Amino acid sequence: MSKRIGLIGLGIMGSAISGNFLKSGYSVTGFDLDTARCDELADKGGTAAGSPAEVVQVSDIVITSLPSTAALDAVCTGEKGIITAGNADVIVMECSTFPIEDKQRNHNALAEAGVKMLDAPLSGTGAQAREKDLAVYLSGDEDAADVCAEIIEGFARAHYYVGPFGNGSKMKYVANHLVAIHNIAAAEAMVMGMKGGLDAQVIYDVISDSAGTSRMFEVRGPMMVANNYSDATMKISVWQKDMAVIGAFAKSVECPTPLFTTCSDIYVAGMAHGRENEDTAAVCAILGEAARLER
Repeated sequence: MSKRIGLIGLGIMGSAISGNFLKSGYSVTGFDLDTARCDELADKGGTAAGSPAEVVQVSDIVITSLPSTAALDAVCTGEKGIITAGNADVIVMECSTFPIEDKQRNHNALAEAGVKMLDAPLSGTGAQAREKDLAVYLSGDEDAADVCAEIIEGFARAHYYVGPFGNGSKMKYVANHLVAIHNIAAAEAMVMGMKGGLDAQVIYDVISDSAGTSRMFEVRGPMMVANNYSDATMKISVWQKDMAVIGAFAKSVECPTPLFTTCSDIYVAGMAHGRENEDTAAVCAILGEAARLER
């Protein structure tokens, strides 16, 4: 019998994940404070719940994908939160990118209620999530991770068990550190080529098949070619949260990150230019303005 899936948080990632589970034949119940997102889930064939507790009561595995640590606290231990559901058999996969101490605090609170929580961040953009092109970094109770591994094919292409609780987040920090740099590198290269007289589409086609390509160049390059960043798979405003978490982690382990530190200012410039709700690929436009590139 297939596991019953719960989704708490139906934003860019949660919506894509729920859709793929439904396409794979799973029963999906979801909750989001935004009722329009709940309606969208129902339209796709899922069931909308009225609270996190309601999701947990009818699910075997619950995936949380949330915008803030305050939301995580409310979902786990707040009124009508996971802790109030009375389902000690459920396994919670916490997939957001947060400081480890915030996840650990909620892990401990749920453990006191007999609920197992895994730290299980996702590597991939919203566009990749729609295509099931995600990697999952599972960490925590290994038996619970084995159970969750059985359902990952419903929404992701790969998973890795990386050890004790918190290691998943550490691995995500490493991955997003590279994403931050590669995205800026892709934008800088595109701008240099265009400023030198090359056609944007030709740059993308050729470099995508070269030794210099990257997953970020391939995923975000089409937006840079079109110079249209409105269909955001990761908004610059949300990315600021991830950047802050990575920076704090690097500082906590006393690791210098000169490239990461340099590129962070370009994302801040995106905020200053009023592009906070656009995709992070919009750094191409920021660098283009700095280069006085006419498009």
